[in-house]
Amino acid sequence: LAPRGRGPARARGVLTVLAWVWPAVPVVAWLATGGLSQAASSPAGLLTGAGILSGLVATAIVVEMLWLAARVPAVERVLGHDRALRIHASLGKPAFLGLVFHGLFVVAGYALADGLTWWGEFGQLWATNDAALAVVGLLLLAVVAASSVAMARARLPHEVWFGIHLLTYVAVAVSLPHQFTMGEVFASGLAAAGWLAVWVVTAFVVLTYRVFLPLFATLEHRLVVTAVTPVARDTVAIDMSGRRLDRIGLEAGQFFTWRFLAPGLWWHGHPFSVSATPDGQRVRITIRRSGAGTDLIATRLRPGTPVLFAGPYGVFTERMRTTDRVVLVGVGSGIAPVLSLMGDLPVRPGAATAIVRAGSVEEIPHRAELHTLAATRGVRLIELVGSRRRHADGSASWLPEGARATSLRDLAPDLADADLYVCGPGPVREQVVGEALVAGLPPARIHAEAFAW
Repeated sequence: LAPRGRGPARARGVLTVLAWVWPAVPVVAWLATGGLSQAASSPAGLLTGAGILSGLVATAIVVEMLWLAARVPAVERVLGHDRALRIHASLGKPAFLGLVFHGLFVVAGYALADGLTWWGEFGQLWATNDAALAVVGLLLLAVVAASSVAMARARLPHEVWFGIHLLTYVAVAVSLPHQFTMGEVFASGLAAAGWLAVWVVTAFVVLTYRVFLPLFATLEHRLVVTAVTPVARDTVAIDMSGRRLDRIGLEAGQFFTWRFLAPGLWWHGHPFSVSATPDGQRVRITIRRSGAGTDLIATRLRPGTPVLFAGPYGVFTERMRTTDRVVLVGVGSGIAPVLSLMGDLPVRPGAATAIVRAGSVEEIPHRAELHTLAATRGVRLIELVGSRRRHADGSASWLPEGARATSLRDLAPDLADADLYVCGPGPVREQVVGEALVAGLPPARIHAEAFAW
């Protein structure tokens, strides 16, 4: 029953410090090569120096973005998959703008020094292969940035969005040479060797965790679908078996990205959590039909289908717990990881509350299993069903009409002394977290996860 979550909190602090310090490293290299004195020598030097500085900081941020998206286990365990990707997304705008300013200021500085117009200077730079490649890289990043705008992302199928984002790696690769051949910061010596090492290690990490390890794990464990079973309205459970599943590294509450290798399904990659406590013998996920991709899986998937997977990911696990009391909230598809976690949390009877929320009783997946597990583990189980209650201002509550409770604290009176685990659709998840914060629960004891791309 000992709290275990303080270690990850300290590690998050260390990562935060490193994230802020890292962009200063190439700036130090610029200062060491006399960059400050050159920038102060003339107006042209000042413009060029501003361009170099913005490019160095922006490139350092790009390196951080690649590490955050690489699914490095050490980062995943500390930040959680969705938090890492949220930080990754938040860094996109400053990185892109920094690279744009880099190009504008450098061209302006060179033009002033050479006595040319901007277009004339740009033409000279374009004649050099490395500069032209850098411009191509920036244009590719512009396409990626445009696809990341909320309106564009909402309209794009995930597979298209993912394909566009792969251009990021192409953009980085084609713009890399000019970092060494144009300018003096990384032209030679220790700075050049160190910067090259940064990119080599980053490429190795991305390829290892995004490509090679998922392939090796798939070949090692040879997961295949053994059953596809309806478990609630518009919801099916998918059971899978394989080899040496006790070595897969799975914790209750985590999720994988799955690709079912069957015609019409293999090109869909979906993040689904496990819905059964890991036992080393099988893996079960539970999916609700909520779009074209999940409809295809629910209707076309057959036993015997091989499975390609990446993971496990996420920190919706017992490892993050900091107290001896737990409140679990699962809404819709978020009920699945709550069910998995219920069988794994080492809490004494009466010290855990599980709240499941659905539109109707028929929409609660594995309902009989939930009740049996709650009874055997001493978990207080609360079912909330029905359409969402409307507030006086017309906004929707996460609680249903007819519920006597008006807030999360009414449902879990011991909330202030517990860890809260929340999983479900974004707006509902945010409401529950907001109520927990209002009730005085420290953010370090709130574990809310989305199964992000």
